[in-house]
Amino acid sequence: MAYKKGLALKVKIGDQAVVGIRSKELNYEADLAEATTDDSVEMWKEYVSLQKGGTISVEGLHNPDLTGSGLAEFLANLKTGAEATVYFGGIEVGDSYEEASAIVNSVTWSGEYTDLQNYSVEMTITGKPETKTVQ
Repeated sequence: MAYKKGLALKVKIGDQAVVGIRSKELNYEADLAEATTDDSVEMWKEYVSLQKGGTISVEGLHNPDLTGSGLAEFLANLKTGAEATVYFGGIEVGDSYEEASAIVNSVTWSGEYTDLQNYSVEMTITGKPETKTVQ
């Protein structure tokens, strides 16, 4: 299997592509409870998986002239607390992607004097995500 470029990963909010993306990240995690007992083999720690969760992070350049989801939409979702359907993954037929409901919990808009305006967003996944395949 050939390596895939990071450029081939896309993020969409509903049916709108997120524009101006420079980097993106999907992170899943599970809370673990220690289940070590006197019966554990040679006292090696044992764990049980409990609650699971995840986040999607996006960093991009702010360009209000681009068509699609960007800084303004993320700010609006943060202010209203609206849940959005987020897609994270490949775009070519046969590629897998993750679909989940998420809530924007952090938006940062910044720009240095000698650089372009940029933004970063973190969304927390709510509920169980689904793995799907691009048709």
